Amino acid sequence: MSKLSKNIVYNIGGQGLLLILSLVAVKYVFNRLGGEALGIIYFTFTLNAIICAVMEMGISSTVVREVSAHVKDEPDYIHKLIQTVSLFHWAIYILFAVIIYFGAPFIIEKWINLKSMDTATAKRVLQILGIAALTALPKSLYASIFRGLQRMEFNNIIDVFITGLQQFGIIVILAIGGGLMAVVSWMAISFLLGMICYLFSAFYFFSWKSFIPAYHDSVIKKNLGYTSNMMLISVLSMIHMQFDKVIASKFLSIAVFGYYNFAYGAVSKATLMTSAIAQAAFPSFSALFKEGGRDCMMPQYRKLQDMLCFSTVPIFAAVPFAAIPIFRLVFNNEVAKSLLLPITFLAIGFYMHGTLNVPYFFSLSVGKPEISVKSNFYALFIVLPVTALLIYFFGLNGAGFSWIFYQLFAYSYAIPRICSECLIIPVSEWYGHILRIFILISLSYGLAWLVLYLNNNYSIFALILAYISASIVFLIGSYFLISEDFKKVIFSRLNILKVKFVPQQ
Repeated sequence: MSKLSKNIVYNIGGQGLLLILSLVAVKYVFNRLGGEALGIIYFTFTLNAIICAVMEMGISSTVVREVSAHVKDEPDYIHKLIQTVSLFHWAIYILFAVIIYFGAPFIIEKWINLKSMDTATAKRVLQILGIAALTALPKSLYASIFRGLQRMEFNNIIDVFITGLQQFGIIVILAIGGGLMAVVSWMAISFLLGMICYLFSAFYFFSWKSFIPAYHDSVIKKNLGYTSNMMLISVLSMIHMQFDKVIASKFLSIAVFGYYNFAYGAVSKATLMTSAIAQAAFPSFSALFKEGGRDCMMPQYRKLQDMLCFSTVPIFAAVPFAAIPIFRLVFNNEVAKSLLLPITFLAIGFYMHGTLNVPYFFSLSVGKPEISVKSNFYALFIVLPVTALLIYFFGLNGAGFSWIFYQLFAYSYAIPRICSECLIIPVSEWYGHILRIFILISLSYGLAWLVLYLNNNYSIFALILAYISASIVFLIGSYFLISEDFKKVIFSRLNILKVKFVPQQ
């Protein structure tokens, strides 16, 4: 198995286990502590995601790119790169830890809509959990090193171990009668432990001296141009990905906000395949571009784009079929029904977002980050106002649909430029490829859901039967749409499995 294939498998396996563990923990928190406790925890995570995305400034992508391209021929440069990024990340961590501690009372009193939880408790949750979760910022450096080295098994083993430990601890605390503050304190400890595990694992590849914060002007000068563009991409992408949740936290109750955040998080976990392929593709593209330029990258691009566009459809299509029984199990029937349409919109939006990942990382690898920068910048003036209006007038459904609207804008601006400036293919070829897939989705999963709706039958058996039938239709249709290169990859993998598991005569 190639290094790229191994990294995809590691990413998928790790993210899949994290999804299962998160479902268990949320059920316990909701049942024992209530919707507002769940909401304030998710609000804290949202706030931290915004801070980390803004202050990370695209540095992680720079680290991945530089490590994958120069770790063998310029080890001294990589040593200085790690030291410089360490200095920046830890300085930002200290700054925002202070801001969160002293700013928590203002945020709780002026922004969040609490009904039963007292503000003092909410403030303590935000302070403790917010400061601990900020360790995601320095941790992102260590994760980027593993991605650049194409050793994603480290990321996923640590994430699964820490998340499993965290969720198990939450269950034990609640089972013995512990309250919200005990749960929050344990979550804070687990975040710190996760960061420490990442740091010590990184020592396996680099000396501990590489992680002592230090400033190197040569590193700044070499990466300033690329990182500046990546910073804008990071900040603007964060705004678009978190804006719906920020507005929802203002217009909706904190409990309903928590439900939406859980739904969003559940669907985002369904991106495990798209994330796995994209994260593995970036260092691979960067290395190929250095070796032979764009021509060396195109065969890899076509295989990865087909893999992502076709293999992820059954995953995202499963979301609306599984939504009602899962949310009924985690929450209750009323909450489950209210989340069905928003989560369906989110699933469609995340699939569309996934189809953009491989072209996006291709553009970064060939040195064209400004395309995504401009796309996200122009979207500020078009997508964000529409998002606010959708949430204000349509609530959860509007929040979910806003994610589709954002992807449609990216389809209309970024894709034509990536096709003409990076891929050097007609944009009609890219659009036609996606359009054929959506037609097949409508004729398979769309018709299956229509049958369920017309018969008003949403039993678990009916949902499973409809999903399996639609998946069979989709897989058969996909065979006639995928490229010959991807067919060769599939048959090659099948032959390997046949040799391994089928006895030879």
